[in-house]
Amino acid sequence: MTLTENIMLMLLLWLGGYAVYLLCNHGLAKNAHLQQLLRYLAGALVAVVPLAVTGTSPVQPASLLALAVAVMWMVTYPLTYHLTHRRNAPDYDNQIDVAFGIYLYGQLSGLMLLPSTSWVIGAVMFVLCFVPVWLWGYYLTCHNVLDASGMKMLQETDYNEILEFLHSYSWIRVAGTMLFVLLLAVVFVAMPLRHPLMAGSLDLWRLLIALATVVFMMVYTWKPRHGLFVRTGFASLYSIVREYVVNNSLYTEQQQQRLQSLNVSAAHPLDAPHTIIMVIGESASRDFMSAFTTMEEQTTPWLDELSSDTDRCILFPHAYSCDIQTVPVLEKALTEYNQYDGGQFYTSCSIVDIAHRLGYHVHWYSNQGHLGAADTPITLVANTSDVAKWTKQELSKAQYDETLLEFLDEVSPERNNLVVLHLIGSHFNYENRFKEETRQWGEPHSHDQVTNYKNTIYYTDSVLHRVFDYARQHLNLQAMVYCSDHADVPDRHRQPNFGGFRDTRIPLAVWLGDDYRKKRPERAKALHDNRQRYWTNDLLYDLMCGLMDAQGNHFREENSLASTTYRFLRDELTAMNGSVRIANDSYDQ
Repeated sequence: MTLTENIMLMLLLWLGGYAVYLLCNHGLAKNAHLQQLLRYLAGALVAVVPLAVTGTSPVQPASLLALAVAVMWMVTYPLTYHLTHRRNAPDYDNQIDVAFGIYLYGQLSGLMLLPSTSWVIGAVMFVLCFVPVWLWGYYLTCHNVLDASGMKMLQETDYNEILEFLHSYSWIRVAGTMLFVLLLAVVFVAMPLRHPLMAGSLDLWRLLIALATVVFMMVYTWKPRHGLFVRTGFASLYSIVREYVVNNSLYTEQQQQRLQSLNVSAAHPLDAPHTIIMVIGESASRDFMSAFTTMEEQTTPWLDELSSDTDRCILFPHAYSCDIQTVPVLEKALTEYNQYDGGQFYTSCSIVDIAHRLGYHVHWYSNQGHLGAADTPITLVANTSDVAKWTKQELSKAQYDETLLEFLDEVSPERNNLVVLHLIGSHFNYENRFKEETRQWGEPHSHDQVTNYKNTIYYTDSVLHRVFDYARQHLNLQAMVYCSDHADVPDRHRQPNFGGFRDTRIPLAVWLGDDYRKKRPERAKALHDNRQRYWTNDLLYDLMCGLMDAQGNHFREENSLASTTYRFLRDELTAMNGSVRIANDSYDQ
């Protein structure tokens, strides 16, 4: 009877795995069918050896739990990938997760043959089940399989963002999730402890054969370079992100090499001392800004008034973000690396590098923490500034953007300055982005997302107003640029993947002082003449270089909105690393 059970188990692993492969992949060649059929047969035969050789029945609670974990790994990534891409991808082949799951069952069930190990393996199974459970949670939340963009976003999320994300759900849902995790822990640890795997015959030779098979499976599955685990969907994504982080670390190492090759000067220097301010917004959509869009509410009263002086203030109503996440946007926006000219972040000069060569003292003040990691591209660029400071992020406490105003007292009016302000802006959770006393719409402490998003836009406008007034009064402000990293859609949970152009329609505004317009009339004229041109913010570096009137070997004049030679037409601009054409946005024509 036990032998029959193990044969049935082998057939289940083999044919069940093959069925998952057939159902969850597209565009498979005929030789791929046979190759995987044989691969899964070999895996299933090896996986049942420990139980079969010891005469152990697989129909036991501990063994069935191991089978459940194995099936979760076999099915989760291929199925969520298939559900995401089945309508738009002609071919894909996720084969390794199935093989990994088959061998994983053999290892878990084989190790439980050792006396008093069932509860230890139960704890291991509890840890292992977290990955597929989490992947399903991600899919059900984002309606998309976890991909490299999602993995990067999760890596760059800090603890305050996690708390705010949880806060966006009802306490019942959060409590239910925690209860579910606790239940899993009880099932996977307590059940094997109460019902350990009962081995059939554990004489020395049978045990040695079983253990030798387990060791073989462990080596084959977990070896670092070509094992099955490192080729599963989840592990492959982790490797991509790890490589991305390693490459980012080269930015600091290659800084001296970049600067040695940098040759830049200003064609028409402004009278010193003066200040240029660049404000990087967060998640602000021009669709919700009265300065850019006709709407009932006046969400940007200061910018509305400022833009009425068309000689000094230029709005760009056709600005787009190059991505929908902060880090992939700003690694391009802050450097010469963009979608159109190739290159890499870690080999590219930054706005800070250019400003230094032009004699500016660079101040970088951020209300975004370190974005979860000290080696994100944004932090790496910021740390090359003369002064780089972040507001104090306290657990579960909102830090409002007006706090950045306190830093402006440190900026000396006796020298040329480039001041970069990185706002938290309209980042979710919106109700934490503005003071309740500044609320313009909605009931007090309302949780309505759209209403609160409009209030964040209004609050950001007031912060920009205060920054502008201070800099004009104390720092001889000659230019100020405001641009958001990406937009947001307040009636929808944030997603790591492109979900439409509403995520990309961003504000861009440039203000010019009198001395600037006098000394650099061609730059001022170019900005006015280009105000109806289309633009993506991975060209922000070029805009700032043009604004600072740079001439050099790390700046392409034709990439800058501040140039009469600006080259990009709507049909040539893209987002998401060239995969999305801006011309396809039928709303903005």
